[in-house]
Amino acid sequence: MKTVLITGASSGYGRATALHFHAQGWNVIATMRTPRAGVLPESGRLRVVALDVTEPETITAAFEAAGPIDVLVNNAGVPSIGVFEGTPWTGCERSSRPTPSA
Repeated sequence: MKTVLITGASSGYGRATALHFHAQGWNVIATMRTPRAGVLPESGRLRVVALDVTEPETITAAFEAAGPIDVLVNNAGVPSIGVFEGTPWTGCERSSRPTPSA
């Protein structure tokens, strides 16, 4: 059975993607900054794992907890409010810089 790890699975596209893969019979590792009960159905094929894409140690911990995966759906993002033109350079750099690997 294949395993998918989905970032940003607490709502929206990430949650819908987790539900879709689960319905197709996949093992699902659904990650979110703050895991909450009831966001996704309880199942032996679905695990919720804490992961904040701005915190490298949580990335490492999530992948260690997940074990081998077949597919990664990197849906998580860094929230921003306002028009892009009003974003200071440090905000642009932070959102476009690759996350450092452990």
